[in-house]
This record gives sequence, C-alpha cells and structure tokens, in this order.
Amino acid sequence: MEVKATGTAEVTVLGHIKSIEDYQKIKDTVKSIVNSGNKSIVVKIPDSMSMTSSVIGFFLKLINGDHVKITMLVKDERLYGILEAMKLIAVFDVQKM
Repeated sequence: MEVKATGTAEVTVLGHIKSIEDYQKIKDTVKSIVNSGNKSIVVKIPDSMSMTSSVIGFFLKLINGDHVKITMLVKDERLYGILEAMKLIAVFDVQKM
C-alpha cells in the first residue's frame, strides 16, 4: 500500500488497506496535512476493498475530535458497501469515484 499527498488537502491511498503499517502511513500523511492548517481533506481510495478498524477510528477522531471535514472517494463497491453497512456514508461524506 502507498499513500501520497496529491494536493494541499488531498490524499490518495493506492493498494489495499490491511495492516497496522498501512494505518500508520495514512495517519502520518493525513496528520501532516491537518497540521499545516487544513480543516477539510479529500481522501481518494481507488483500489482498496476494505479498511481496517484503526483507520476508521482515526478518521472518526479527526472528524469528531479535531473537527476536520473528510470527503472520501472510493471506487470499490465492496468498500462502499462496508461503509454503508456501518452507517458511515454521511459521516465520511463517501462518494463513488
């Protein structure tokens, strides 16, 4: 898995999100954007069919604790379905790519 800051307030996650190392990469990249003053972030996930609970928890903390708005763009229907089943579509402002 690879995480890239693809804009001043945009992160792209390539590959499948499945390990604690993946969580750490996502957290570090997103935190650097938030620490530079952005309160709204777009997270593009074109490949992954799942997301670890630690990544979900991190995004929830950003929204509820740090008051950062997240827009998540996902391509895989399975990931979209998981987020929908967990009632996170509106919370993460999930949109299909």
